[in-house]
Amino acid sequence: MPTAIATSAPLTASHTRPHWLLRTGLITALLILIGLAYHTAPRNSFHFDDAANIVRHGPVHMTEPGIEAIFRAAREGLLPQRVLPNISFAIDWWRGNGDPAPFLITNIIIHAATAIATLALLLLVFQRSGAPPLTAWLFASAATAIWALHPIQVQAVTYVVQRMASMVALFMLITVIAYVRGRLTRRHGLWYPIAILAAIAAWFSKENAYILPALVLLAEYTLCREAGDRIRSHADRAILALPLLITAYVILDLAVFQGPVSHYVVPGYAHRDFTLSERLLTQPRVIFFHLGQMLIPLPERFSIEHEFALSRNLWTPWTTPLALAGILIWIVAGAWLALRSRIPAVGFLVLWVPATLAVESSVIALEMVFEHRMYLPSVGLAGLAGLGLMKLTERRLSIAAILIGLVTAGLFTATLYRIPTWRTPVTLYEHAVRHAPGVPRAWTNLATAYEDQDRSLEAVAAYTRALSLEPNRAIAHLNRGSSHRKLGDFIAAEADYRRFMELEPDDYRGPYALGALHAAAGRYDEAIQWLSAANRLNARTPLPLRELADVYFATGRPDATITALEDARGRDPAIATDEYFDLLGAAYGRLGRYDEAIEAFGRALRMNPAHGTALLYRAFAYLRSGKLDAALADFDSAITGMPDNARAHYGRAETLMQLGRHSEALTSARRSLALDPAELRAAQIIGALETNPGR
Repeated sequence: MPTAIATSAPLTASHTRPHWLLRTGLITALLILIGLAYHTAPRNSFHFDDAANIVRHGPVHMTEPGIEAIFRAAREGLLPQRVLPNISFAIDWWRGNGDPAPFLITNIIIHAATAIATLALLLLVFQRSGAPPLTAWLFASAATAIWALHPIQVQAVTYVVQRMASMVALFMLITVIAYVRGRLTRRHGLWYPIAILAAIAAWFSKENAYILPALVLLAEYTLCREAGDRIRSHADRAILALPLLITAYVILDLAVFQGPVSHYVVPGYAHRDFTLSERLLTQPRVIFFHLGQMLIPLPERFSIEHEFALSRNLWTPWTTPLALAGILIWIVAGAWLALRSRIPAVGFLVLWVPATLAVESSVIALEMVFEHRMYLPSVGLAGLAGLGLMKLTERRLSIAAILIGLVTAGLFTATLYRIPTWRTPVTLYEHAVRHAPGVPRAWTNLATAYEDQDRSLEAVAAYTRALSLEPNRAIAHLNRGSSHRKLGDFIAAEADYRRFMELEPDDYRGPYALGALHAAAGRYDEAIQWLSAANRLNARTPLPLRELADVYFATGRPDATITALEDARGRDPAIATDEYFDLLGAAYGRLGRYDEAIEAFGRALRMNPAHGTALLYRAFAYLRSGKLDAALADFDSAITGMPDNARAHYGRAETLMQLGRHSEALTSARRSLALDPAELRAAQIIGALETNPGR
């Protein structure tokens, strides 16, 4: 199966393609492998940034589908510029009522679609490198399988919020494919609009799309032009000089002018434990670390957290200058391959990697190490692997076939092994602290996971370990305070909350937690003070208002309770649980607005038919509004579920007495008093009926 790697003529007609059955079979096999590799992923949970972007973010909690709800998710997502992922989160929330499974299924579907787009791009690259159609299909499919099954992709697929990375990758790939197709075929009217629409979709998915113009230019000069016709004019030279000019401008802006780039970038480092220069010096080492993960994909090499030493200067650690030199050599070699060699398609793949890393691995103050950043760059690496395997078949076809089989099986197995690590936050972060025991965030998140399982003692220990590594880690103080509160240590809880407020005075969570603590202790005036402060600090979250509603009700202010509940629901409809409607009904009942109380209790019961308190309260609302038959039915149902509830028996007694069924009323009243001798109203009914049996 000989191949020649040199830029060929424009794309050939469809009759030269492999038989449609082969093409369909290769695509089907790829999709089946992806489905099998990720078949257990929908059992996994939400993690880390999923909480802020999805679980605790009301605007994406779509309870009923509609244009208004879609627009709200689009406009008010935590990252509002990422419109399409935010809309998809709202749809998945509605599909599963907040269950993670629909989100993860969508992520797998997006990954499969991105794999098809990767196959389409690599087919173009391989065909432009001179490979016959059959050869291109076989090795592009193998390279795509390597990409799709590699365990480095697990983070992008099973970490729900990283759908943003997979969506932008999908649309960026489609943009480049459509542009090249438009350039190399006569169907401009089809492909160029697709490229434009995909570019717009990428733009509204994630900021990585900013690099799309560079990728289109890279494709133009390496895939769309012939080997001897790549630089045609001074305009081409000017265009090719743009990356150098832009890089020089960014350096001058940051180092000298403090212009718009500096104003955008520098504030992000205020809450980082590294500087801009440290990030720029460290990122080349991080990139080579990820390349090592790609080459040696053992499951234990992957983690949500990595203990990665910073490059404090050019020479510390000693690998810093080597990594910088390696990146420079990679870029220079890619530029030469793209513009001066007879194999520009190889140059395209080589330059694809640094180009797609340019946004997230340069000056922006992002986390230092995150595996999902390799999702799109690894397409170039997979393509290079495919070309290498294709070259190997010229001499050793059997060896290449065996190698493809072994690599695919190994990657498939590693991914299968890695996915259960993401099953729950506890499994994820127990692995993380084994992998990176010196990372405070890993211990903090493990502690939070323990707390979610009501393992408060273990949570306190893990938070304390995090604080021993980073004493001013504010979130660890906040969360340890909540664990202390659950354990009943209110003094330690208050101390941690106040320390959090010292460290983060503008964060609503400190006064909210302290207000809730005071409410639990019955210190209602202080609770209202702190919860109101929390509400002023954050006008989007419903949590302070929901807590205030409980405090207002406890202090005899039903009007304020109703207002707080309605305002909280306006911020996040998902706050309206059965407990919410139970409290709302109780507040209406205290105001004598019994019809509204009955409706609220009814909604609570529709959401949770086992909510006995709502059933009992609705029975009293029916009784007070004179709907005696409905009241008796609810009291009977409440007693069936709560046979030892004295109030239910008293309510039944009062209802029966008003219905004139005195003998039954007396029996119910006696039962109520037997269950609770302090139930004076039952005693009054007994006294009245025994004194005047004919009443």
